[in-house]
Amino acid sequence: MRTRNWTDHVGWLLEKGIIWIFCSAFVVLFLGNQILIYINNDYGLRSVEEYLYNAYDTIIAPNIGTITTIASIFVGIYITVLSVLGSLKANSIIALLSDSNLKKIIKFISYGLLSSFAVVFYSFIAVIIPNQFFRAFFFFLLIIYMLLTSFRFGINLSLIYSFDLGKLSENIKNEKANAEKNEQIMARLERYLNDREAERIRKG
Repeated sequence: MRTRNWTDHVGWLLEKGIIWIFCSAFVVLFLGNQILIYINNDYGLRSVEEYLYNAYDTIIAPNIGTITTIASIFVGIYITVLSVLGSLKANSIIALLSDSNLKKIIKFISYGLLSSFAVVFYSFIAVIIPNQFFRAFFFFLLIIYMLLTSFRFGINLSLIYSFDLGKLSENIKNEKANAEKNEQIMARLERYLNDREAERIRKG
């Protein structure tokens, strides 16, 4: 029971916890501080607000082109993976995944694709947002979400493959045995039909 509880916690952390914790912490720290400043200048910390602006001017503003390129690459990767999943063959390795894990991969891809599209779109409209705080806040939030979704997708995909494909050699061996059995049945059926045809010709 302890092992199961431990694995459940790890699974939650990888699937939801990482994104929820980081994004919530970011929102509480910067948006919460901004709300306090709006209510009363003495409540919030101006240093936190200035840190966000400085980080935006240092990290994002001079690298918007690079960020957009990275997000576009993610979009291409996700679309490629979706295309591969959409053209699965029954004897492919990915087809050996369980239905729940396959749906999980598709869900993670969808979230990652949407977050990457959001970063690309926002990078074009960020310059017209007049409020400095919201321009920096949402840009950082979208980038954090995009990176965390890609990290989650990679980690979960690796874990799913390691667990679901642990019996890959056994599954392949069974597939080969079934294929050989089917070939033998078809060969016997063909001989039977040939014999019947030859007998019909003799009698006819």
